[in-house]
Amino acid sequence: MTSLTRTIGALVLTAAAALSVTACSAAATGSPAPSTSASATPSKGKAKPLPAGESRVAGTVATVSASQLTVTKKDGSTETLTTDPATKIEGGPLQQGQRVTAVVKGDQALTVRVAQPHASSAAPTTTPTS
Repeated sequence: MTSLTRTIGALVLTAAAALSVTACSAAATGSPAPSTSASATPSKGKAKPLPAGESRVAGTVATVSASQLTVTKKDGSTETLTTDPATKIEGGPLQQGQRVTAVVKGDQALTVRVAQPHASSAAPTTTPTS
C-alpha cells in the first residue's frame, strides 16, 4: 500500500510541476496558457451565433414572389418566409431552384444569401481539328 501511495503522490507532483512550467513559460513569452475550454471565436466555416429570436432556414427556393419566398429544406419540409423591401438579398436575385440560407425572425426574412455554384473541377474538353 505504501508504494501505491508513493506512486500516486509522484504522479500528482509531476502533473502539478507540468502545469506550473506551462503557466510560467506562457507568462514569459507573453502568450496565454493553453485552455481546454471551447474557443469564443467560431472556427472558419461555422455559422456565427444569432441574436435571440432569430434563426436560420437553409434549402432550395421552391417559389419566389414579391412578398414571399418558399424554401424546401433538406428534410423535405417547406417554410414560407415573408419578404419586403427591408429584406437584404445577398449574392444575386432570387430564382427558383437556387440554394439559399435565410436569417429569419418569426416568418420574416431579414437576410437571404444565395449560394454561389461551385466551379466545376472537370478539365475542359477539346475537339481535334483536321
